[in-house]
Amino acid sequence: MKAPLRTIIYELFMFLLILISVLTIPIQTKAVNILNGLIWAVFVVDYFARLIRAKDKKEYIKTHLFELIAILPLYNLFRLARIVGLFRILRLTAMGKRYVVPLYSFLRTNGFNRMVNALVITLIVIPIPLIFIEPGIKDYPDALWFSIVTTTTVGYGDIVPVTTIGRTLAIFLMLFGIGFIGALISTIRTYMTSKRKQLDSSEKISKVTKSIEQVGPLTESEITIIETFLHSKKELK
Repeated sequence: MKAPLRTIIYELFMFLLILISVLTIPIQTKAVNILNGLIWAVFVVDYFARLIRAKDKKEYIKTHLFELIAILPLYNLFRLARIVGLFRILRLTAMGKRYVVPLYSFLRTNGFNRMVNALVITLIVIPIPLIFIEPGIKDYPDALWFSIVTTTTVGYGDIVPVTTIGRTLAIFLMLFGIGFIGALISTIRTYMTSKRKQLDSSEKISKVTKSIEQVGPLTESEITIIETFLHSKKELK
């Protein structure tokens, strides 16, 4: 596996941890607290690993000051729920900035962001009628759970639609889930291909630049010849 691919997978994994921590802010259970403790530990390791690799450690600390503040273990000092939530949001905001830009670039590939928006809307809306028409679904959390496991084609079988409308909606969710997975795979392939092309282009530019530097100062006529050559190559493309 090439380094750029490993980096992208790692960045997406870190952003997933941020997303999980955001979604669990309203939930106050022992399991969630343990999960967020593990997420916090991962970000601590990430920060200090980057600090160790940094050539200028003082400059790294200065430029990543908010990330340092955000990983400080302040939960024991602030027991009130609002203050805890505030510091969690501070941590997520400080750490999330590094991952938002590459994620946004990924989502814009092939218009995948529209697919994600459609998925979110579908998972929010579809559970509503299921509450009223399916006898086995008593509340919105059950309906949302059914919608998610059906869309992902997991289908645990703990909730089974029995009405015609319910089964029709389930079929729609399954087909949408299959289409979403296909779009995700296609987007990943396109995104990786574009990144490789950018990397190859950067390497070519670097080689040309080094070659020119080795030649030494160029005269105006030589610069004109190079510009003419580059212009002709551009027209051929």
